[in-house]
Formats: sequence, structure tokens, C-alpha cells
Amino acid sequence: MVSKMLNKHTRQLVVYFIGFIIMYPMYSLRAGVGIQRPYAYQPPQDTQQTTTYNSTSPFVPGDAIKVSTFPDTTSLLNQIFPITDRGLIELPIYGKVRVTDMSKTELENFLKEQFRDYLRFPYLQAKPLVRVSVLGGVPRSGFYYFDPDYSLWELIYLVGGATYEEGLKKMKWERSRKTVSGNLIPYLQKGTSLKNMGFRSGDQIWVESPGKPTFLERLKNTFSILTFATGVFTLYYSYRLFLEGRTTRISVNSGNTR
Repeated sequence: MVSKMLNKHTRQLVVYFIGFIIMYPMYSLRAGVGIQRPYAYQPPQDTQQTTTYNSTSPFVPGDAIKVSTFPDTTSLLNQIFPITDRGLIELPIYGKVRVTDMSKTELENFLKEQFRDYLRFPYLQAKPLVRVSVLGGVPRSGFYYFDPDYSLWELIYLVGGATYEEGLKKMKWERSRKTVSGNLIPYLQKGTSLKNMGFRSGDQIWVESPGKPTFLERLKNTFSILTFATGVFTLYYSYRLFLEGRTTRISVNSGNTR
């Protein structure tokens, strides 16, 4: 009797065990437990937050800030700080700070507060600068940071002027490979500032450079050299004749005296 009961319970346990083995994978697939799902590629998510800029701030990514600590010109803040494309500048000792959401006054107060132990005088000024390319027929062509309150005349003056007169007349203002203005003489004459001109950071000023001289120009230069050489020779020959004539008169006078 006992053995029959054991066999009965044993059979039930075996049935339960087999049923568990059969049902467990199905439960796992439904619940996601115990079975690792194959790896599915997912595009990487951009963890970097989208940077927004204050449109009222005078500081723009890609430009620069000139900090003046006059009269202490040896201060570690007395320099130009480029603004990165994320709106940051690298300050000595302090490190990076976002400036594109600050006003001019806010930045000046921030610098005074953070560097109060390094400033010998309370005066500090922060000015935004724009990127300007001056290329072509100028003595010091290149890429510069300029104060947008500068006039076009001051800009050309600081790069050394034009290498020849026609360069100013043919000077042009370009943006993104398109000509904004091909006649900048009125801006030069009026002393209009870059800001009032509508100048943007990254704009270019192209000054016409002298090309290769034409045949007539070379011929003109050659005649100029020949004329100068002829004049020098004539002057020298006349001086020799003058000396020979004077020597002859002295000899004649000496003979008559004897």
C-alpha cells in the first residue's frame, strides 16, 4: 500500500518536473527572463546637449574677446580670448567659461569677481572682436580680430594700406564667396564703422593687387631708365668738357705770362 502511494507521488512529481521543463522556456520568452536576446544595433545617441545662445549677447561663437586691464598691461587677463564654436573661452587659472549667454557688463563683473586677487586696479573692459580677412594687395595681408567699431579706413590703415593706388578703387567686400559690395570708396570717405556697414564675422576684404606689367608698361619703364642714364652721361660729359676747357685756358694764360 505504501509502495503504491510512493509510486503514485513519484509519478506526479515526474509529471510536474517534465511540465516545468517544457513550460519554463515559453515563460522565459514571454517575460524575457533567463534568455539573452540577440544584440540589435542601435544608432548611437548624441549625449551632448544642444547648445543655445543668447541672441542679445554681444559675444558670438567663432569671434573673440579683448580684455583690457589698463593701466596694468602686464595682467594675465590683458589679452585676446578666442570664443570656441560652443561659446566658451579659456581663462587663465579659472579654466573654461561660457560667455555667449552673458552681456558685456555681466562678463566684466564676473572677471572682476573671479580675479579680484590678481587685479592691481579695479578697471577692466571686455570688448567683442570680429574675424576679418584682408587679402590681396596690402603689405600685411592675413586674418585678424578687429573691433567692430573700427572704420574701414582704420582697418586698411592697420594692414599697411594698399600697395598701389588702383587697389583701393577696385577693393571689394565678400561673404561666402559672394560679393557684398564692389565699391567701398564711400565707406572709406565717410569713415563708416564695420558694425554700421553690416560687417559679419568671417567676411573678407579683397584689395586689388598689381598684375604683371604689360608690354607698353615695360617699354615705358625701359625708356625711363634710358632717359635717366642719358642724363647722367650728359652731365658727366659736360663736366669733363668743362674741366678740359678750364685746363686749356690756364695753360694759355701761363704761356702768355712767360
